[in-house]
Amino acid sequence: MHQSALLPSEHTVGMMQVRLKKHRWHKKILKSNDPLIVSLGWRRFQTIPVYSIEDRNGRGRFLKYTPEHMHCMATIYAPLAPPNTGLLAFQHASESQASFRISATGTVLELNRSFEIVKKLKLIGTPFKVHKNTAFIKGMFGTALECAKFEGAAIRTVSGIRGQIKKALTKEKADGSYRATFEDKILMSDIVFCR
Repeated sequence: MHQSALLPSEHTVGMMQVRLKKHRWHKKILKSNDPLIVSLGWRRFQTIPVYSIEDRNGRGRFLKYTPEHMHCMATIYAPLAPPNTGLLAFQHASESQASFRISATGTVLELNRSFEIVKKLKLIGTPFKVHKNTAFIKGMFGTALECAKFEGAAIRTVSGIRGQIKKALTKEKADGSYRATFEDKILMSDIVFCR
């Protein structure tokens, strides 16, 4: 009978959040969803990190790249290790690498089944009918239901005129078009966006 020398807790794989900093001698910045080879405790494995930074309101905001001289969070799927365990990250583990090899260092912060990372979105639409301060906008949402979720949201045109989403159009165009009111009359050539 084959007996494993690993403890049951050492078999588990899950989500971990680590505080990570790009090594100052490493030439390139690291990109989200690029594979990294991580040395964590006595293990070495490959994983795909998602970088984020904590906002003022406590949410994790998605980062495309690691900051230059600052710590950020990396969420990885890996064999679990206790918090405060140190880690090293490499992009390549080949013997023949000419430049500095260690790409990042960090420590494990917490383990969890899932972490919430939010992304900033900018929705863009164009007007297809304009009356005085009211305009009908299309192309921002896919369905009337999606649009209904954003009723009352603040919108702006590229020229800086502020407005508000009033109501989704349901009758003739159930493609996510809506009626909006603005402070001033907008032009047909204006692009409307919602943050």
